[in-house]
Parts: sequence; structure tokens; C-alpha cells
Amino acid sequence: MAHKQNNKTARIDLDITIESQQRFAAIHKALGFKTRTETFEAIVFSITAKDVLHPNVMERIETKLDQTLEIIESLT
Repeated sequence: MAHKQNNKTARIDLDITIESQQRFAAIHKALGFKTRTETFEAIVFSITAKDVLHPNVMERIETKLDQTLEIIESLT
């Protein structure tokens, strides 16, 4: 039976080494996504975000989050 293709998806065929396949399987298991598609999208997003976001953005977000949590804790 042929794979049913969702209208909003595209199929990608890759020729990769056995080692790459094993690394992907380990990443998939470690990240805990339900499907390999979700894992692949997470990897692509992560790589894209590194190219798009300024290197200090994550650090600034973490600092602001810590400050916000401290303010919330001081109110309770």
C-alpha cells in the first residue's frame, strides 16, 4: 500500500550513512517527539534559529524570565 500523502506536506528522500541514521534515531529518542517528522522539524528550526537570532537573544530572554519570576515571587 502506498504512503498516503497529506496535502500540506512534502516528502523528502535522503541518502544518509548508517551512522547518520543511528544519530538521528538517538536524537529522536532523546527529544521524545512522537514522530520522526516532528524531530526533523525541530532540528531544522533549531539550525534556522541559530542563523536568525542574535547570539545574545537567548541569554537576554533567560535574564528577563528570571527577573519576571522574581517579581512574581515577591508579590506572593
